[in-house]
Amino acid sequence: MSVEHRAWDWNKNASDIWHVPCEESFFLLNRWKAAGFNRFLDLGCGLGRHSLQFALAGFSVDSFDLSPVAVAETRKKAQDSGVSLRAAAGDMNSLPYAAESFDCLLAYHVVSHTDTAGITKTLAEIRRVLRPSGEFFLSLCSKKAWSFAEAGFPKIDDNTVMKTEEGPEYGIPHFFADDRTIDSLFRREELVFVKHTQDLIVNGADYGSWHYFILGKNAS
Repeated sequence: MSVEHRAWDWNKNASDIWHVPCEESFFLLNRWKAAGFNRFLDLGCGLGRHSLQFALAGFSVDSFDLSPVAVAETRKKAQDSGVSLRAAAGDMNSLPYAAESFDCLLAYHVVSHTDTAGITKTLAEIRRVLRPSGEFFLSLCSKKAWSFAEAGFPKIDDNTVMKTEEGPEYGIPHFFADDRTIDSLFRREELVFVKHTQDLIVNGADYGSWHYFILGKNAS
């Protein structure tokens, strides 16, 4: 049975990184603009860094997050910047959008926040709301990461641990993948690339976490 996932506690966030677009987003924005894409879903929008970036670039943006606090902040940033977007709070396992609503979708450090059953539901929802040949970019935690391999966090299932470190992710399940898991999860999609990378240092501090970064096309 799936663990009910929980929203980040943004009141405990002490990092400015979640206000600044990730480096991959600039590549994606240019790629998707060149492809003529317009309808963009920021799945797990957080504090709105990518929603605002894509709205300012002229995309039609929907922002979605489990946290009402994050959704409210995203709306405020859009209003302050004079751009229009639609923001909603809810569960990524049951998205409130019609089938084939979006050309492109970004889920950056988002879909791992569940267990094995939950990731299957979320990926099915991503397939449903993307149009045929629409593109998605998402990240997944890797089993090479300290958090899975060495931290000793409580295990929920063979692929999932519950974070118990103090901070915004306390009590949130994290799903971890390996190469075989990636092959199994994305059999229906055309994968443009899969990168398996380690962040050694972030903002001057030792980090050492591993992630998969996946760009793919929805089945046509």
